[in-house]
Amino acid sequence: MADRLAALERELGLTFRNRKLLQTAFMHRSLFNEQPHLLRDLTDNERLEFLGDSVLHFVTTTWLFTTFPDQDEATLTHWRAALVSTKGLAECAAQLNLGQYVYLSRGEDNPIGRTRPALLADLFEALIGAIYLDQGLETAIVFIVPFLRARIDKIRHSVIDPTTRLQELVQARHKSLPTYRLIEERGPEHRREYVMGVIVEGREYTGSGFSKKEAKKAAARAALAALGETS
Repeated sequence: MADRLAALERELGLTFRNRKLLQTAFMHRSLFNEQPHLLRDLTDNERLEFLGDSVLHFVTTTWLFTTFPDQDEATLTHWRAALVSTKGLAECAAQLNLGQYVYLSRGEDNPIGRTRPALLADLFEALIGAIYLDQGLETAIVFIVPFLRARIDKIRHSVIDPTTRLQELVQARHKSLPTYRLIEERGPEHRREYVMGVIVEGREYTGSGFSKKEAKKAAARAALAALGETS
């Protein structure tokens, strides 16, 4: 166990004052279900995961706020959600090979179990919680921010569904939701065209398409354009 922790510290470039915190961050609950006697001296990593999630959200929010001063709340909310998603955190954990350090039950301990995105994301958050408690907020920031920098450009240039973008924008600006309605169906049965309307703060914007879904997107694009945004 000591060798495993030492290897992890070398991977992280950190030396923990309290090694038990680092060890706890990698103790999966399945191990305690299988070997309950371990609970006498150790706990699983769920409390550290809870703390790490809060630290990660705080650091990510602050970094986005200061790095992109011209972006509105809706955009920053979308970017933050992508940065701290299970998929995103699992990718960060995989870069550090965190799956190889976790302590699992015999039933869970296999190559597939160690690479599950949910497991890896939880490990990343638990590790952040351990770093925060052992090294303080500044060290946690230094650990987290490089992962944010490495992923933000890809997230910024990803295509956002216009209905999602409009919802985020309206929620941020007006604390309400856009509402959609079917205005018209036209054309022959084999080539039916739909006209949808979206109402934002009392104003309606329309769009058309050869499915209700596409017409809804077109209406959202029209609303975004009128509001000075692009989808």
